[in-house]
Amino acid sequence: MGMIWLAYPAIGLLAVRLIIVLYNLLSSPYLSLRQPVEKPLVSILIPARNEEANLPGLLDDIMKQPYENVEVMVYNDQSTDGTGELLKKYGSRHERITSIQGESLPEGWTGKNHACHRLAMEAHGTYLLFLDADVRVSPELIEKAVGYAQLNDLSLLSIFPRQIMKSRGELLTVPVMNWILLSLLPLRLIRTSHYPSLSAANGQLMLFRAREYRQHQFHRLVRAINVEDIHIMRLMKKMGYTTQTLLSRGEVSCRMYESYNSAIFGFTRSMFAFFGGSGLIMVLFTLFSIFGVLFVWLGISASLAGVYLALAAVMRVMISVMSRQPVWPLLVYSPLIQVSFLRMVIGSIRMKLRGTHIWKDRTIQFKGI
Repeated sequence: MGMIWLAYPAIGLLAVRLIIVLYNLLSSPYLSLRQPVEKPLVSILIPARNEEANLPGLLDDIMKQPYENVEVMVYNDQSTDGTGELLKKYGSRHERITSIQGESLPEGWTGKNHACHRLAMEAHGTYLLFLDADVRVSPELIEKAVGYAQLNDLSLLSIFPRQIMKSRGELLTVPVMNWILLSLLPLRLIRTSHYPSLSAANGQLMLFRAREYRQHQFHRLVRAINVEDIHIMRLMKKMGYTTQTLLSRGEVSCRMYESYNSAIFGFTRSMFAFFGGSGLIMVLFTLFSIFGVLFVWLGISASLAGVYLALAAVMRVMISVMSRQPVWPLLVYSPLIQVSFLRMVIGSIRMKLRGTHIWKDRTIQFKGI
């Protein structure tokens, strides 16, 4: 009988998440086909540390864009591979591509925040488009992103890339991100609501209107934060700026991780940020989302637990469809994906207690968000 007091919150959480997922599905949070009213200079800014394998694909994609009023700047953040030589070759072939040689990381900065700040200070564009070196972009990306930002008078537009998953390990981990995002946050409300808590952003693609960025230098404001994207958007909403986060139909894609362990570690770094920095909310969400069906079964009935499972499956299908991720494999792997999520949560708590972690050969203070 005691389990009934856990069963009802589990049912309530699932119901709320289903409503949010349905809202996201019906509101179609994607870039529109609208062309830019005008084509201002866009500075494409790419922080790169040991990205010799990834940069050619991205730089080639950028050079194929019909939107030609761009400058491309890459910050070579003390790479020890062939990134430097690669950038010299591209710079000699394309006058729009330039690079900045990285310097020693100042105290109190994370590597990416410092690289982005340096790039922004050198950029000349009306818009600043920050891209991670491992993303790929379609030919229409810049036109559609600038057109959308102009239409909605945005100070910041961020897009969650379509995630490329080639191994079983990736299928068991990468879907966790959108499973949380699309069931807890109505994306369209990011733009229409002034509440900073209704925020999400993905540092793999962030398009800033330059005048606001130059006024506040957002990466400098979050220089010690290792999950800078969400923090920047919350800061901007507190300042009263209009922001938006969307999903990709394929305009931008990324293979974030290539193995199970690297994905577990990568998402572990961000898990607190997904829940607004609240460990309590994270733990409660984990408890009721993973063990909710057990609470319903033991607290009410097995038949209602079956309905609960069916609705949870419907929710995962809708999220997979919106995210352009394979439906049936993710449905079959759902229990194992939940195990991966639990590992990320436990790992994030350990990382928080330890206070540091290693990322790209640097020791980073774990400050979350």
